[in-house]
Amino acid sequence: MRTNSLTILIFAILISTLSCGQQGQIHNGKQYIPFSNSLWDIYDHKDSLLSIHVVTDEGKQALRLEPGQRAFVKDRNFKNFQVEFWTKGLTPGIGFRMQDAKNFEYLYLRAAKGGYKDALQYVPVHGGNLPWQLYNYPKYEGKASFPRKQKALLPISFKSDIVKGGANENLLNALKNRGLVFSKTSFIDFMEEDLSYIYDPETSKVLGIRFTEKGISFLEFKQWIQVKIMVVQDQMSVFIEDMDKPVFTVDHLKRDDLGGGISLISSFDPVLFSDFSVAEISDTTKPQNVDKGNPSDTEEFLKTWHISQPFAKDSTNFKSQVDSILKHRVKFKTVLADEDGLINISRYYDDMTKTVVLTCNLVSDSDRTVLMNFDYADHLVVLFDSKIRFDGGMDFRPPADKGVEGRVIVTDEQVPLELKKGSNELVFMLSGDARQQFNWGFIAKLNNMEGISIE
Repeated sequence: MRTNSLTILIFAILISTLSCGQQGQIHNGKQYIPFSNSLWDIYDHKDSLLSIHVVTDEGKQALRLEPGQRAFVKDRNFKNFQVEFWTKGLTPGIGFRMQDAKNFEYLYLRAAKGGYKDALQYVPVHGGNLPWQLYNYPKYEGKASFPRKQKALLPISFKSDIVKGGANENLLNALKNRGLVFSKTSFIDFMEEDLSYIYDPETSKVLGIRFTEKGISFLEFKQWIQVKIMVVQDQMSVFIEDMDKPVFTVDHLKRDDLGGGISLISSFDPVLFSDFSVAEISDTTKPQNVDKGNPSDTEEFLKTWHISQPFAKDSTNFKSQVDSILKHRVKFKTVLADEDGLINISRYYDDMTKTVVLTCNLVSDSDRTVLMNFDYADHLVVLFDSKIRFDGGMDFRPPADKGVEGRVIVTDEQVPLELKKGSNELVFMLSGDARQQFNWGFIAKLNNMEGISIE
C-alpha cells in the first residue's frame, strides 16, 4: 500500500514537472512562454492556422511573423498582468484582453519614429478596425527612443540628392559602393522635418536619412528593442529599454476591463519577437504614470447623439437620403461620446463601406450664433437648418489642409450655427474608411455652451 502511494506521488510530481516545462519556465514570478506549436497559435490575415516559424537573429531565438500574421498564447486569459519581450521590426504590436481576433486593446511601436511623440500608439480595436487617426497625442500616443544603427555615411555634398521623389542614380551608386543596394524604383520621402527615408518597393528595404555634423547618415530602424507593458484595471504603462521607468501611460483604456487573450501582431512588415514572458499581477498594483500636463476642458463637447442603422450612401442624391432617413427614423439609437468627446462608430458597426446619419438636438434659451469646431474620418456632411454646412472627405489620404496625417483633432474644422430659441437639430452624415477599413468617427464641440443644452 505504501509502495503504491509513493508511486502515485512520484507520478504526480512528474506530471506537474512536465506541465510546467510545457508552459515555460517561471523565474522571479514571470512565466517564460517559448515559441512552439504547443503553446502558440499562428494565424495569417485570412485566419488560416499556420505552423510556427522560429529563426535565430543576432543570437536570439525569435518568432518571425510576416505582415498580417498574429501569434496567440494558447488557452490563457489575463486581466491584470505584466508582459516583457524583445522585438525587432518597423511596427511590432501586441493585442491584449482579446475577446476574439477582432476585439481587443492594441499597442504598437513605430520604430522609424523613435524620438518623436508618436513613436508609440494605443488604440481600442472593435470589429477588426484600427482607428489610429482617432486616438492621438498626448493621451494615446507616446514618445520613446529606439536604438538605431548607422549603415552608411555620405559626404554632405550629397545633400542636393536628398529630395522627395525618385532616388537619383548618383545617390544609388554611392550607396551601392558602400554595400547598400537599392533598385531604380526606390524613392525618398520625409517623416519629419529632420528625418527622411529611402524606400525600395521591390525589396521593402528602408533606411532613415539624417543630416549630421559628420555628413549624411543612413540609419537602420530595425533593431532589437526591449519592451515591458503593465496593465492594471483600466491603466497601461509602457517601458522601453529602461525597465524601471515608463515612457508612456494610458490612464483610461477604452474597452471594458475584462480578462482576455494576448497576441503578438505584425501589421505591415515582418517582425521578430524573443524572450516573451508574462506575469499575473494584483489589481491593487499601483501603475507608474507619465505626466501629460493639464487635462483638456470637455464641457463644450457634443456628447449625446442618435445614430441610424448603416446604409449605402448615394453620392449623388445623399441629401434626399438624409431627408428620408430623418422622416422615418427607423431603429435610431442613442450613443454617447467618450471622455474626450469622441464618437468611434466602430464600437457600434464594423462595415466601413457604409454610412450613418447622426443627430444632436441643441436646445437654446434664445436666438444666438455659436461656432462649432469638429473633425472626422473618413467623409462627413454637416447639415443644419436643412442646409449643407460642410462636405469633406479624405479617402485615406487627407487634403493638404486637413492636418497631420488626417488625424482627428477638434480644432481642424469650424462652421457657425445660427441657433433659434428652442430645439435645433444638427445632422452629421458620416461615411467610413472604405479603402483601408481603419477609421470611422468624429468629434465636435461648441465654443460656448452657455444657455444651451443637449436634448
